[in-house]
Amino acid sequence: MSSNLLPPAILDADQALHSLYERVHFFRHLNPVNAPEARMAFRRGETVPPFQYRPAIWADRELKLLDALAPPQDHPFGVLIGQAVHGARLFILALRDRSPQAFDALSRFNGWYPTDGELLQAKEEPFGRDLSPSTIGAQSMIRALRKALVERDLLGWRVDLDTIMSARVLVDGAKREIKVRPSASFRRQDVPRLVAHEIEVHATRANNGAQQALSIFSTGLPGSLATEEGLALYAEEQVGASSPGTAWRQGVVLQAVEWARELGFFELHQRIARDADPGLAWGISERLKRGLADPGAPGVYAKDAVYYQGYKRVTDWIDGGGPLSHLYVGKVGVADPVQQWLDQGLITPQPVPKLFGQPAPGSLS
Repeated sequence: MSSNLLPPAILDADQALHSLYERVHFFRHLNPVNAPEARMAFRRGETVPPFQYRPAIWADRELKLLDALAPPQDHPFGVLIGQAVHGARLFILALRDRSPQAFDALSRFNGWYPTDGELLQAKEEPFGRDLSPSTIGAQSMIRALRKALVERDLLGWRVDLDTIMSARVLVDGAKREIKVRPSASFRRQDVPRLVAHEIEVHATRANNGAQQALSIFSTGLPGSLATEEGLALYAEEQVGASSPGTAWRQGVVLQAVEWARELGFFELHQRIARDADPGLAWGISERLKRGLADPGAPGVYAKDAVYYQGYKRVTDWIDGGGPLSHLYVGKVGVADPVQQWLDQGLITPQPVPKLFGQPAPGSLS
């Protein structure tokens, strides 16, 4: 769809929101800058790891800019952008205030808290563990990801090291960047797995979304994150590179999200360690307590629930006949009315990676 057919107020709000994601590195303010030192302190006996964060000194300025946005609510994309603006506002408030209440508001808005049914299902996931050695360093993974980007004609993307990360690899679609933690090590199977996960899904959906009239299809529609991560896990399966025990680990994460709402870091770590090894217990606890000023108090950054939730939703949707081409018009969710938007000419079809065996027009190599 041509941008000339959209109301200027929608285009202006969309561009303003996209510019926010281009200039602010949210994850650098979400993740602790001293995670290795905090982990060593925890091992020495401190019950609350002394996480430190980059202060979000930009927060009030960005909140004021968001307050000035008023996309018209009589257009479907105006409603979507209005919701996205509200979600961005809640994220900024969480990073500014770092309180359990601010993170709770963010989690509730995004629907991250697990349902009773999801928790029951998560408890039944069979145990699994990958015992293969980690023999690949960060620089080798960077070379593999750069090569995969070139092979897929994803031009203008960068792969670089970044120290302030809790994940080993992270994709920032707005900045067209893939970040790798320098201290990370990888198993041989992680190469095809992360190419499928990070590039065939995250980078490709962002790249496809950038071809639409609105940048929100590149940064992510409200509620699309569960589909994003669920599709990424599904892609790992399609290339035969899923890590053993993924469902079990994500089931533990889902349960830990619920535990973290009532427990501080030490108690949460102990509870997870009843089911998982100490390394996994630390990793889950750090990710669920990151961003909070006092990790020793109840409270949670519940985003990691989307992996378990999203995989179930995406596979149910695909099993029910949902076309993968709909999920590649950009960063949309399975609940978005993609066919309606296509019929109305609001968006255009985009390529689907060949790994799925169902190429759409202009399928990618």
